[in-house]
Amino acid sequence: IVELAVATEDLSSLVAAVQRAGLVDALRDAGVNYTVFAPTNAAFATFLAANNFNSVDDVPVEVLQQVLLNHVLGTEVKAADVTTGYVNTLATYGTTTSNIDMFINTDGLVINGGSNIITTDIDANNGVVHTVDAVIGIPKIPTFAIANPDFSILVQALTRSDLSTNYATFLEGD
Repeated sequence: IVELAVATEDLSSLVAAVQRAGLVDALRDAGVNYTVFAPTNAAFATFLAANNFNSVDDVPVEVLQQVLLNHVLGTEVKAADVTTGYVNTLATYGTTTSNIDMFINTDGLVINGGSNIITTDIDANNGVVHTVDAVIGIPKIPTFAIANPDFSILVQALTRSDLSTNYATFLEGD
């Protein structure tokens, strides 16, 4: 996967981030098959700007590691095998060993309601890469409520204009 990313010009920001995060050896491991949702250079530029970073060198390593691991599944999943629902990423929640989920909606191939899969099934010797148009941030409760159509009524109820509490902001908190 690392060699594939290095050879792909539009993934140079991902390569820089993987190097900074110290994840090169893990993603180079031929004994494991991964699925990587690889953000393009434009996706990284948007992520950096939105989080007030000038470059990947400004992102704290621990944050960068978890954000990158949130793009990786511990098994190979081709596009034809993707189903709508939750899957475990290699990112972990806080100081726990509990893996963070992502919600993939096959109606449009969208991850967590905000990252579109734009190219699928790029084969590597240790898995498969799908490119995405946005960095997949660490999710909070509203991320899944908005991404999962099963929660549409809940979202409507919590975002009514006549409420005195902004529940979306409240649920975005730690």
